[in-house]
Amino acid sequence: MSGEYEYDVVIVGSGAAGLSAALRAAHLGAKVLVLEKAAILGGTTAMSGGCIWVPNHHHQARLGVQDSMDDAMNYIRAVSPDGWHNAEEPLWQAFVDEAPKMLRFVEDRTPINFNPNHEPDPYAELNGGKAFGRNVSAGPLRAGHAGPWKDKIRRPAVNVELSYEEVVDTFFFARPKRWAVKFAPRLLWRRLWDKRTRGNALTIGLLRGCMDVGVNIWSEAVAQDLIVREGVVIGLDVDRAGDDATVYAKAVILASGGFEWNAEMMAKFFPGPVEWTASPDTNTGDGHRMAEAAGAQLDHMDQALIMGTTPVEYEGRIHHGLPAADYFLPHSMIVNKHGKRFINEKQMNVGLAFEERDEKTGVRLHLPAWRIYDSQFAIKYPHALPKKAIEGNFFCADDLASLAVQIDVDPAGLAETAVRFSQFARVGVDKDFGRGASIWDRNRGGDPDHKPNPTLGTIEKAPFYAMPFKASFLATKGGARTDAKARVLKPDGSVLSGLYAAGNVMANSFGSKGVGAGTTLGPCLTWGYIAGENAARCLK
Repeated sequence: MSGEYEYDVVIVGSGAAGLSAALRAAHLGAKVLVLEKAAILGGTTAMSGGCIWVPNHHHQARLGVQDSMDDAMNYIRAVSPDGWHNAEEPLWQAFVDEAPKMLRFVEDRTPINFNPNHEPDPYAELNGGKAFGRNVSAGPLRAGHAGPWKDKIRRPAVNVELSYEEVVDTFFFARPKRWAVKFAPRLLWRRLWDKRTRGNALTIGLLRGCMDVGVNIWSEAVAQDLIVREGVVIGLDVDRAGDDATVYAKAVILASGGFEWNAEMMAKFFPGPVEWTASPDTNTGDGHRMAEAAGAQLDHMDQALIMGTTPVEYEGRIHHGLPAADYFLPHSMIVNKHGKRFINEKQMNVGLAFEERDEKTGVRLHLPAWRIYDSQFAIKYPHALPKKAIEGNFFCADDLASLAVQIDVDPAGLAETAVRFSQFARVGVDKDFGRGASIWDRNRGGDPDHKPNPTLGTIEKAPFYAMPFKASFLATKGGARTDAKARVLKPDGSVLSGLYAAGNVMANSFGSKGVGAGTTLGPCLTWGYIAGENAARCLK
């Protein structure tokens, strides 16, 4: 297994960005190798919900949605942080131009059929926003499409056999028993045929497409260092299952994911406790380290996807984070140590509030935070209650004052907040944070049977419950600065020849503030497609 190898394009990582890049480069005639650090394939993508944000895609006509590149660009400009357009506008334009092409290409060249859903843009009221239609996901696929890799696809933290659209279009988390009965026949069929959904289906489909066009894949292949000669990246040194290998290439594409599991990097860019990380523990910033050592500029390193999660056991580790939907439901709220709400709990980018810090000390302003429920929640949504089995995850008391003492929250503040929140819930208007007022709030994850507001419910009936709400990282979003062709740039703005980046190893042009539920996978797939195309075309 040791020795020297030559390829046209070598890709580090087998998630959506890496496999999309491999698929595109190979179809353009390149000899392609994909390196995967783990023994299993798919990375964070395979574990994910599989939602993909693609504006102006070809399936929108099925839903009667009218979209355009102008609408998409106007929306991205309206949503993105102030000043970002100065550097990111060319990348936004490249994404908007290429994302629809990517989606059609992937569908044409793999067994994947994409299904649109009715999930809204999180800021649908802004210029260019859409009430639904920009998100898609891969339809269920048999694991057998992965051929020899069938049993080596990374599994999600919890096996969910429903597709993404089956969950979001039915408000499944508010009424799982009702839909479980309806979906039972199709779930049985999927089990019989080993059909996978969500991120697993996407990974399997991309993998099948790559295999069909001759892409080689090495698992247990850890990229160690980039080989740079006269300022040009010409390959990598690789630890392949314990043996040293040198792989020479005309182009290297980094698609190795984020750095959530690199303690040193997290301490530098996200100081403070990090718990319930939701990505594979192979995301240790290898691509960031190699790119910087080769002379790349790293940017947006303080950006990340931070969400509310529930701790689960994964690969023998307790407190792996599973993205949660319970705090979307009525009769629940989130408070800080003062017992005060500090955000609209329904906001998609809830993680932004958890990264707000004191300007002088750098300490997070709102952590520790807690989810608070009452018996009405427990009766209506027992499936969503925190689990007792995990220590420090479940607290219960007959009154709010006693609950506050248990979790070290100000009792008076918690009682006042519950009274005020309940007043809002009775009239259906959250005067403090606007929960339930937007298209996103009303149409994504609430309870449509609950009136007058599908996401507001009083918190006033004992017993009361609490669960910690911690800063949970799904993905970091900083990395190598690239141009609109996915070429990695040096600090002076010039191109680092031979090196490309895609996915969470690149400096994400949207940053922490996602423009849609699928603005991790959408850009990952699209920038992989862009990188693969430009890397392959440079060979000719």
